Amino acid sequence: MDRSVKIKKLETQPKGRTIAISDIHADYDGYTSLLDKIGYQKNVDRLVIVGDFIEKGVQNLKLLYRLMDQVENEDVHVLMGNCDFTCKNVLYSYRLEFLRFVLLTRKNSVIHEMADQIGISFDEQTDIEWYCQQIRKHYLKELSFCNDLPHVLETPDTLYAHAALPSASDYGSDFKDVINASFFLDHADYFPKRFVVGHMPVTEYCHDIARFDPIYDAKHNVYSIDGGNIVKKHSGQLNALIFDKDKVEVDCVQRWPLVQVIKDVNPDNPLPLFVTWNERKIEILETHQKQSLVYNKKLGRKFYVENEFIHNGTASEYTNYQMPLKKGEWVYKIFEYGDKVQIKRNGILGWTYRSNLDL
Repeated sequence: MDRSVKIKKLETQPKGRTIAISDIHADYDGYTSLLDKIGYQKNVDRLVIVGDFIEKGVQNLKLLYRLMDQVENEDVHVLMGNCDFTCKNVLYSYRLEFLRFVLLTRKNSVIHEMADQIGISFDEQTDIEWYCQQIRKHYLKELSFCNDLPHVLETPDTLYAHAALPSASDYGSDFKDVINASFFLDHADYFPKRFVVGHMPVTEYCHDIARFDPIYDAKHNVYSIDGGNIVKKHSGQLNALIFDKDKVEVDCVQRWPLVQVIKDVNPDNPLPLFVTWNERKIEILETHQKQSLVYNKKLGRKFYVENEFIHNGTASEYTNYQMPLKKGEWVYKIFEYGDKVQIKRNGILGWTYRSNLDL
């Protein structure tokens, strides 16, 4: 297999805005709602999909066909992400045992949807070579679309890649370094052109207050825009980063219900913390009826966690940040536990007491 980095260059600017969206993860409804919300205009705005548009969600084929049509008829450009690579595995019968593992552990996949449409199933005993052959017979055009996607998009003022680039002058020799590198902001080079990436949910960079909106790293001139859509089942959002002449704007959609605040809340948050997915392991020191005293190595702290957040020695997505609130405003209700509710407002995750909300 050719593992070189494929680069697509655009020499012109769009008539209108440039909109970057990453990590849709087969959320056709969310994608459609986001385009509607930001007022996307076909062939006026330029739309860049920064990888991972399929897998893990439940509308894989529907979204794939939508993007195939948009690429053909609009100023839309789609990059390959690591999740989209599943199609390449099937097309080339590449790393079949890894593909078997993915299909057995990932309930929602474009490959499962393709198989369902042609009436075949997959389990531990399936001949995976035969399975790939059957899917290729019926979905060669769709697999080829994903296979042919570039890894890097370069315009006169902006670079785009799903996860990372080795440097501003060297885009690398192996696509894996571009579509599957973690924690890029921790070791990024400086990029003279602004650089937009997805792949790593921005909350994975948060250790005090969890923020889901796109972030800008001025030191490296990098925008990271993955809001954890679908993969963060209890709190993620689908982000849009919008370049409009000299302005930079962000917007998002999310599926959580809105509830109204019924009283002012002015809490004291001396040491807020957030437990990320990658650093979710905890040591349980004491177990009590409602909470447990735990230790997290990354945070280097002992703290109490409500037992509803503890699963198999982890406490992913837990925050002790009690959100300040004003009577009459609206917040997203994420998760109810005990006398508390985990909430989101303006892309920030926190909690408040049930008694502060009109539930």
